[in-house]
Amino acid sequence: MHDPIPLRPVRRAALLLAGAAAASLLAGCGTGGTPWGATPTRIEIPVPDLRKVPEVWDGASGSTAGAQRVADRVRAALSAQPVLAGSSIAVEGYEGGLIILSGRLANPSDRALATQTARNVTGVRDVVDRMTAP
Repeated sequence: MHDPIPLRPVRRAALLLAGAAAASLLAGCGTGGTPWGATPTRIEIPVPDLRKVPEVWDGASGSTAGAQRVADRVRAALSAQPVLAGSSIAVEGYEGGLIILSGRLANPSDRALATQTARNVTGVRDVVDRMTAP
């Protein structure tokens, strides 16, 4: 049998090398920067208004229930317009904030009002106009 090679000198050298590397890294940290000399600066990160997150992303997230909630908000906005009170406008909501308006309007000028009202509802990304007017 052979005598095993003593590993003590190798381990000691590896330990000393690791200690020297750690000391040099920590020496760089004492200056307030990073070991490679970069100094962190203040980076402005815009933070969204978290109070509006459910309204903005509702329907855009790809959920059918969210699309229906956006469509309900469009229906409420259209019914709040006194000019559109006598109109029968059907509202269909689809994933991604797509709204399709269909139905018959009393006059052609109501068409632009209905489309613009739907576009102004939070969560609506696009409006398809399939309405008719005399």
